Formats: sequence, C-alpha cells, structure tokens
Amino acid sequence: MRQRIGVVGAGWTGAVAGRLLTDAGFAVEVLEKTSVVGGHSRAETMNGVVYEPNGAHIFHTDNEAVNEFVNSHGLTRPYDHKVLTEVFLSPDDDDSHLLSWPPQVEELKKLPVWPTVERELASLPAQPVGDNFEDFVVSMMGRTLYDLFIRDYTAKQWGRPATELSARFAPKRVELRRDGHRGLFRDRWQYFPPNGINEVIESVLSTVAVTLDSEITVDDADRLGQDYDAVIITAALDDFARCPGELEWRGIEMRSRFEPTDDPGGVHTPAYVTNRPSTRVPYTRTVETKHATGQQIGGTVVSEEMPGAPRRHYPVLTADGANERRNAELGKKIADHFDIPVYFAGRLATYRYINQDEAIADAMAVADRVATELGE
Repeated sequence: MRQRIGVVGAGWTGAVAGRLLTDAGFAVEVLEKTSVVGGHSRAETMNGVVYEPNGAHIFHTDNEAVNEFVNSHGLTRPYDHKVLTEVFLSPDDDDSHLLSWPPQVEELKKLPVWPTVERELASLPAQPVGDNFEDFVVSMMGRTLYDLFIRDYTAKQWGRPATELSARFAPKRVELRRDGHRGLFRDRWQYFPPNGINEVIESVLSTVAVTLDSEITVDDADRLGQDYDAVIITAALDDFARCPGELEWRGIEMRSRFEPTDDPGGVHTPAYVTNRPSTRVPYTRTVETKHATGQQIGGTVVSEEMPGAPRRHYPVLTADGANERRNAELGKKIADHFDIPVYFAGRLATYRYINQDEAIADAMAVADRVATELGE
C-alpha cells in the first residue's frame, strides 16, 4: 500500500509539496480550510479586472530548480518590477516627488536636500551596523533618507517604532543604489502571469487530491494519525495549535475599488506599486495590478494597502527574537500530539518573511525529506 501524506494548506508550499510527493508515488491529500487554493498569492477579479486582494505578488528567483518547476506549470511571462515612492521633503511641503525604490543616488542628486544627504553618506560606516531595524538602516543610508523613505512607512506597516524591530530582514528589504538599476529585484528570472497566479497553482495541484473547506487543527491529531503516515503543516502554528495571540502577526487589508478608464490599457496610478511613506495618508502603498498584467479592458482596480488588519500576513521579527522562539516551542508542542512524523514548511508555519520562490524551495526540501525518511 502506498504511504499516505496529509498536507495542511494549499498555498505555494502545500501545493508544491503535494505535487512532488504525488509524483514520487505517495498517496497525498491536501487539506485547505478555504474554498479556493492559492493562499496569500491568489488573485481575484472585479468587474473583469484582475487584482490582488492580499497585496502585490511578483514572482522572482535565482533558483534554477524553482524556475524550471514554475515554467513547467505555465509561469513564463517576463516582467520587470519597478516601484515608485512618493515623498515630501518637509512637513509643510505641498509638492511631492516620485522617486525610485530603492532610492537611486543619481535621482537624489537632483533634490534640494542632496547636500545634506551627501554629507551623511560620506560619514557612514563601511558596513551597516545595528541590532534593530532603525539603527541598521540609518547606518546604511543616513538619517535624512531614512526619514524620507523608511521611518513613517515602517511605523505604519508594523504599528511600532523601528527600534523594536529586528535588523535581520533589513539587508533583504532595504538598499541604496548607485548603479542605476531600477528594477526592484536583481533575480535572473522574474514573471507575472496575465491572469494572476491562480492558474499556475491550480496546474500544480491538477494531479493532487485536494479537499477544500477543511479546517484542520491540533484537535484533529488522532484522526490525522489514523488517516496518514505523515503530515506536513504549512499553516500558522498559533492558528493550528488553537492559541491565537501566542504569536505576533501584522496583517493588511487591501481597500480595492474599480475605476473606469478611457482606453483599454488605461491606469490611474503611476506604477504597479507606489509606496506612500508619508503620514498624510493612513495606507502604506497603492497597488494597481493592471500595470503588471497588461490587461486590455475598460477599467482598472486600485488598492490601498491598509496595515493593522487582524490577519496572519507578516511575522513580527522583533530585535529580541521572542516570536521566533515561541514558534519553535509551538512546533514541538504540536508534534508531541502526533504519533506519526510531522513536518513544518512555508512562510506561516516557520514564521519567516519569505518570497514565493523561497516558499517553493521550502516545499522541495520538505518533500525530499519526507520521501527520504518514509522511504527508508
């Protein structure tokens, strides 16, 4: 009899792990608590316009195995993602400046604050330093640029001062550029599917048994132990363990609205993603997916990304690492409820701030581990 694997969650990690193990000959069932697959990356439509209810998701990777995998499921349309930021140079300035993100030195030289910025850059350490997010980023770009681009955006996004956040994710998310490269990412492969990512994930799951509207928690451990020989959990562990509030999460709400356009290719905002760090607006950025899809339709959808929603979108990585330690404790607590092997993978279950390609790489790693350990 084929060994049976239960996978909790049908986002990228659960879908890919389920597919790879199915292809390897295991009897796999993916259990998804909602009525659709795709998780956080899923796109929707409003009046026929593709938009993203959970924020912008651009696929990018340097991982050749990941790239080959997504290509085989139809993710092939190239897209070069460029982000803009709207900044005000002083509190009483009514005129905003649209600048590249990450900041480009050649653009900054045209601003009246450049002499101050230039002095600050000249005094920076050779390598960024600091245990908290603010200290690290100020040592990377100086106080003036930090205040213009980062300070208020971070406070809105995380609901706390940047001094309380870990510096560990700063090198991955913040950069000051001198080379003129305007694309947000430097990865070799970068894609955006014209209809959103749904069709790609549905292709991944096309040969996998999927049960929708099936919410699984630690209370189901005995049943899962009877139904499967191993379980892969990709859900948030505080959710799975039925102890909400044990971990800090920062959620967003996309306030999306349809806007008519005069021509099929028309848009309303200057870029797919436009950061809005100023406290003059409560949202952190606008997202207009039509810039990325290239959809030809008489309308568009503009979304304002409001931080602070009670959802598990982003782990809160504090300077003291307390949440990561608590997640590890929850993992051990959950595993102790099972008499079968339990594996954790993906953004939610491992409490990490990762991209889509990293979620897929997680799935590849856990599928290989399961195949190796259960195949012995």
